Amino acid sequence: MARMRLTLPAALSLALLTALPVAARPQDAAAPSVPATEAAPRYLVERIDLEGLEETRASEVRRRLLIRPGELLDEGRVLLSRLRLLQLGWFSRVESRVERGSARGQVVLVFQLVERNTLVVSDLFLGSTPAQRLYGGLGLTEQNFLGMGLGLSGAAVYGGAPAELPGAPHRFSARASLYDADLELGGLPTLVAGVTGLWIRGDELSCTDPGCDAFDGHLERAPRLRYERLGGEVSLGIRPGPFERLLGGLRLERVDGSFLPGAAGPAQVGTPPALRLGGSALVAFTGTYERDTRDDLFFPAGGGRFAAQVTFSSPAVGSDYEYSRWLLQLEKDLSLPRGHGLRLVAAAGAVQGDAPFFERFYAADWAYFSVGPALGRALELNFSTDSRYDALLAMGGAEYAVPLWRSEGIFRRGYLALGARAVWSAARSRAGRDPLSSTPLSADAALRLDTPVGSFNVSLAYALDNFL
Repeated sequence: MARMRLTLPAALSLALLTALPVAARPQDAAAPSVPATEAAPRYLVERIDLEGLEETRASEVRRRLLIRPGELLDEGRVLLSRLRLLQLGWFSRVESRVERGSARGQVVLVFQLVERNTLVVSDLFLGSTPAQRLYGGLGLTEQNFLGMGLGLSGAAVYGGAPAELPGAPHRFSARASLYDADLELGGLPTLVAGVTGLWIRGDELSCTDPGCDAFDGHLERAPRLRYERLGGEVSLGIRPGPFERLLGGLRLERVDGSFLPGAAGPAQVGTPPALRLGGSALVAFTGTYERDTRDDLFFPAGGGRFAAQVTFSSPAVGSDYEYSRWLLQLEKDLSLPRGHGLRLVAAAGAVQGDAPFFERFYAADWAYFSVGPALGRALELNFSTDSRYDALLAMGGAEYAVPLWRSEGIFRRGYLALGARAVWSAARSRAGRDPLSSTPLSADAALRLDTPVGSFNVSLAYALDNFL
C-alpha cells in the first residue's frame, strides 16, 4: 500500500524541537555604525534600548546580548548579538542602530525587534504501510514559554493495532521536553539545562527478508519483536562561547520486550533486532558538544553546525546493557551568487557492545528516500517491515538552494532545494555493506515553505518513498 509522509525538521540533540525562524540575515539589515571620522572603540555604550517587544520580557533579551552598557562599542559584538537573537526563533527581524548619548563620547545602542509567533508546528506525520494501515502524528513547540525564554515541546505519533492484528497492543510514540538554553543561577556561568520524557510502544518485524514477502497479505503471521520503552533524560551544561554548548546527560529507561514467532516456520524467522527479552533497565551517560553559527536556520547563507555526541552504558551504573555510541555531524553553509546557497552535510557514527536496537543506526533515517520497504521512522517508531539496525554509519551529501520569494503573507519565504546524499551502513566492522540495503544513493527536489506556524516541505523524495 502506498504511504504518504509529511515531516518537519526536528531539534538538535538533547534539546527540544526548535522551529525554523523567519530570520532576516545580518546582511539584510543596516549594520550598526558610528561617524566615519571616529573609531568605534572610542565610543562608550551609555544604555541599550529595545524596541518592538510585546510578549517577550526585556530581561530575557538583554541577557542574551553580547554587549553591555558601560562597555566600548564593538560592531562585531553587535552583529553577533543580532545573530544570536535571530537563532532563538523569537523574532522575524532584528536590526540595530546607534544614537547620540547624553554626553560626548557616549552612544545609545538600539535594537529594533519584530516578534514572531513562537508556537509552531514542529512535526507532522501521516502515512500508510503494509504493516500499519494508517498512522499520524503532530508535534508542537513553544519557543518562548511565558515570555521567559523557556522551550516547551510535545509530539506524538499514533498507529493503533498493527495490520491484521486488531487485538494487539496499539503502537504509539510520545515525547515531551522542557529546555532552558540560558539558565542563570546566582553567580555561576550561564548554564544549559533540559529534561525530556518518552513513552514508546512498537513492533519490529523479524522476517528473513526486509519486505516480509513470505507473508504478503498476511503479516499477522509474521514473527515480530514487541517492545515498550518508558523513561527520559536530564541534561545540564555550559556555553563555552555564544554559539556553543557543552552538555552532560543521564538517561533512564525501562524497556520490556517479547518475541512472538507468529505462524512462521523456522526457515521464515530472521534475526530479531537486538533487545533483551523480558524487563530490562537502560542507564546511560551522554556527552554532547555543539557549535552552531548558521545565520538563518531556514535558509542559511553562512556559518555551519558541528555536533559530537558520545553515549556510555554499563552494568557498573545499573544498566542491563553495556555499549558505547559515537556520532559526529557536520554542516557547512555557503553563499553563492544571485542569492543562491549550498549546504554540505556529513555524519559518521559507530556503536560498540550490546546496544539495544534503538541505539543503533537506521539507514533510512539518514537518506532522502530508500528504494525498498524501509522508511524513515516517526519519533523513533518504525512502521515499515524492514527492521535492520546497524552499528556503523557514514553519510555525505549536498543541497543546492534557489530562493523563490519573500513576502509578508502566510508563505513568508520559499525556496527550491535540490539535494543528493550517499549513505553507508553495516552491522559490524569489516562486514561490508549490509545486503539488505537497497541503495546507497538518494536525491530530492523539494519546495521549502516558511510560514508563521512552522516550516513545511513538499518533497519529491517522499513521493518516491511512498510509491516506488
